Amino acid sequence: MLRFSVSDTGIGIAPEHQDAIFEAFSQADGSTTRRFGGTGLGLAISSTLVSMMRGRIWVESTPGQGSTFTFTAGFGVPIASCDRHAAFCAVLDTDAASSTPPKESREIDRQAVRPRRVLLAEDNIVNQRVAIGLLNRRGHHVTVVENGREAVDAVAREHFDIVLMDLQMPVMGGLEATKAIRERERGLSRDRVRIVAMTAHAMSGDRERCLAADMDGYLAKPTESRALFAEVEGPEGHALLDRPITFIRDVTEVPCEP
Repeated sequence: MLRFSVSDTGIGIAPEHQDAIFEAFSQADGSTTRRFGGTGLGLAISSTLVSMMRGRIWVESTPGQGSTFTFTAGFGVPIASCDRHAAFCAVLDTDAASSTPPKESREIDRQAVRPRRVLLAEDNIVNQRVAIGLLNRRGHHVTVVENGREAVDAVAREHFDIVLMDLQMPVMGGLEATKAIRERERGLSRDRVRIVAMTAHAMSGDRERCLAADMDGYLAKPTESRALFAEVEGPEGHALLDRPITFIRDVTEVPCEP
């Protein structure tokens, strides 16, 4: 049984929020203009993984000073090594290290898809990289902004086929940004840009709120790639996604005793 601790000197967590942050879709700051926080899933996933390793996880935090997250985890002790098993693991590691799908899969991925100009309004760097990677692979052009105010300004300057709008961002949230964009469109008699909400709060009635705020679609985070492509590409993307695409290479497992 090993114990790990990770400390930071951030904003800290109030005592009344310290238990809730390990629940899915929970954050200490639930406002739409929060400055810190992710999708609300990371600590819940961490807690589940720690539990699977027969450990526990907890936090010690002082608001304004920082936090220390600690977890324990149980690990098995290898009795003996096996050359065949080690060779198999090396094959898997080499295969997994390559983030580039096979050439034929990339060609299918781009085939028959018209490139779109996409504005991604998202303040989480991990979510940014995931969305950019998926959309670039399909041949789309992605512009990234980190808050709602920047999204409003970007739409005023450039033409976009679609805006992927996170709901909770610093400075201005996604709902407020959408309202500002729609008001400007009506004032200038401009064509309506498609705005799709992206949020981790998939079970809290956000879909209804988004549609009521004059958004055109809704994606729950973490976003499934096929749903993302369908929203960005419309019927064109739906038709292409019905075709089988294989990204898994054929690897034969070598059985071995531990």
